[in-house]
Parts: sequence; structure tokens; C-alpha cells
Amino acid sequence: MFYFSYRQEIYDEVKESKRYYLAWRNKEKVWNYNNCDVKVIGMVDNKARIVVRRKNSGYSKFMQSDFEINLMMGFVALNVQKDTDGKQTVLTFEVEQSNDKAHRDLKDVRIWSDYENELDDLYNTILQKRNSEPGSKIIESNYGERYDLLAPVIYQPRIDAWKNFLREIHVHKESDGSFQITLVFQDEMLRKHGILDGIYRYIRLLRYKRIVDIETFWFKDNQFFFEDIYSGQSNLFEDTIHNQRTIPVKYYFQDKNHPVIFVNTSNHALAPHDNNHDLWKWEYVPWIEKIPINLGTKTRKETEEFFEEK
Repeated sequence: MFYFSYRQEIYDEVKESKRYYLAWRNKEKVWNYNNCDVKVIGMVDNKARIVVRRKNSGYSKFMQSDFEINLMMGFVALNVQKDTDGKQTVLTFEVEQSNDKAHRDLKDVRIWSDYENELDDLYNTILQKRNSEPGSKIIESNYGERYDLLAPVIYQPRIDAWKNFLREIHVHKESDGSFQITLVFQDEMLRKHGILDGIYRYIRLLRYKRIVDIETFWFKDNQFFFEDIYSGQSNLFEDTIHNQRTIPVKYYFQDKNHPVIFVNTSNHALAPHDNNHDLWKWEYVPWIEKIPINLGTKTRKETEEFFEEK
């Protein structure tokens, strides 16, 4: 296990006039985490994507049981080198910056270990995987359990737990060999247009007879099809994104049975890429028993009917 630290601007999670947002404080802080798992995904142009995970646990009212789940943060390393900080050997990273004012990119990123051989192995892995062939990449699992049927792994920003969290994933195989994948979220709370949240909630109750937010997309032959729920490059603080797109899978989790999807906006618009790279994300691996997600096979229609009856 590794130690992970970085410098980032401090923010407060704020609700003001029914609008949710992050208030950046124009003051930076060094964040330190221990007991982290680190994996490496190769990229072109001598880059490597570093995937850092740490455990989060608690009690799920929805599942009525204790849970344990990974929080994940990924960053692109342009360069890595070994340095000595006193008696401690550390890896220091030059991190790709987004130049996007909506993000607060990580700075002064460092990873180290109590075991020098473990750090050497990580360093050598990063060097080996830089400048690898393009294409869909595997995010290595740190779970022992495997699942041989198709099931996506979903990443959602941690701060979107403002009543927007994911509850259920349904995977239904259709007659043409495609998979209809339906996600059920606890709620859909507006951020950018939070002043309209009460009206929007009332309209949803009248139209859909439910509060939970249900989103559906399709998967076939390494392609996703998003019908009016593709996020494009929009991030968590957008809440009216409804684009349509067919787009290739970018990452798989563990093996080719588990395509990766990122929840990028507050209205749960989706993409195979991460638009909130500066935020920790919940890693929903639905077949892991301790993760508070129901994995089922309902169709979109069956899912809607179930919640209409409740």
C-alpha cells in the first residue's frame, strides 16, 4: 500500500438559495492519504494515467447494511522521477494540467511507500507502460471477486452524494445482442439551476410519478450509444445536458465484460471519459457484496413500472 499526497485549492460544499456549488477559497492545502492502492494505465506520447484508490466505509440506509467502497482519483503523469525527501524515497509527478477554470488540477503530486521494493516496482511499471499502444485500456481491479457476465463499472463524483447517489444497475440483453443498461439514482438535484429545483421536482412527479432518476444507455461491440444523456465535455456543475452520441469504450475494468462509465453532470449525463478528474469518485463495482448497489436485469420499462408502483 502507498501514501499519496497533492496540493489543491480548498473548497467548501455550499447550498445557497437552493443552488449547490463548490466555493473555492483561493487558498491551497496539501492533502495526505495513506493505505492507497495505485494502478497504471499506459498512454501514448510518453504519458501514463495513474489510478489511485482509497477505502471508504460506513452504513447504507438504502441497503440497510455496512458498506465498503473505493474512492478513486486519476491523473495523467507527463513525467515521473525518484527523489529523496530526507531518508524517504518518493515518486514525484509532473501532472497534465487542464487550463480549465472549472477545475483545480493537482499539484506537487507525490507517492511513496514504507517498502522500497514496492515503490521500485511501481516506478518501473510506469516507465514500462508509457507510450503504449492506443485503444481501450484495462483498469486493473484490486478486488478478488470476479464476475463473468456483462456489467458496467460506474464512477460518480463523491460530492454528488448530495442525494444524487446511484442505487441500482440493470443489464438487459436484447434480441440483437446489444445490452440495455439502466441506472437508477436516488434523486436528481439541480446545481447550476438550483433555484428551479422545486418546480422541476414537481414536474417530474407529475410526468414520471417518481423522484428517483432513471437513465438508460446501450452497449454493443465495444461501443456505447447514449440517447439524450451524453455529457460531452460538461462537468458536475452542469445540470441540463442531453446530448446523443455513439462512442467507443475508453476503459474496461478488470476485463472486457466490464466497460467503464463516468457520471459527469448533476443531471447524470454520461461518457466513457472523466470530466471531473480533480475530484474523488465513488467506484461502483456492482457485483461486489459490500458495495451498496443492487445489480439486476430489469428493462427500462420494467424499472419505470416498479418505481411508479411504489
